[in-house]
Amino acid sequence: MDKSLAIRLTRHPVIATLYGAEHLDDFIDGEAEISIVANFELRKLQSVIQSLLDADKYPIVNIDSCDGISQDKGGIEYLAEIGAKGLVSTRVATIQRAKKSGLVAVQKVFVTDRSTFPRSVSALEQSEPNLVQLMPAPMLALISAQARKAMPPIMASGFVCGRDDIVSAIRNGAVAVSTSDKKLWRLSGKSLRQ
Repeated sequence: MDKSLAIRLTRHPVIATLYGAEHLDDFIDGEAEISIVANFELRKLQSVIQSLLDADKYPIVNIDSCDGISQDKGGIEYLAEIGAKGLVSTRVATIQRAKKSGLVAVQKVFVTDRSTFPRSVSALEQSEPNLVQLMPAPMLALISAQARKAMPPIMASGFVCGRDDIVSAIRNGAVAVSTSDKKLWRLSGKSLRQ
């Protein structure tokens, strides 16, 4: 994992998920350091990334949710050029290309039942992402410790409703938790480990 990202996750393991520009200023003015940028219009993406970089934030773009670049092979290079630090995708090929471009690659996997987990692990073995975004977060507690250790570092997401959900995810092996709930963005690593 990128050293800067690892240090930031230690200080603030709560990653702010920004669905559009509505809470951009709240994030920039807050303590959380890492964001997942999702559902932004392509024409606004460069200025959003620049605003985040100017505020010493660490932007990771959910490429699958950005119309105009999600299916474009040149989209990954574009994200690297505008200063994005990483990307999130469900696609193995996208994750592999992101790593070759020097971006932090976060593969999103959905674990809805026992039958989907082996397929997710197989996809992770193919793509070898830097992080895995496991959804929904409560499923993390149902995955064996051995299986969690065999995976890349885990970011838990989905159904993160309060501090207890974040603490549970971290206790179950997550290095980070992502949420769009701006009230949770202020929680530091120190306060969550107490």
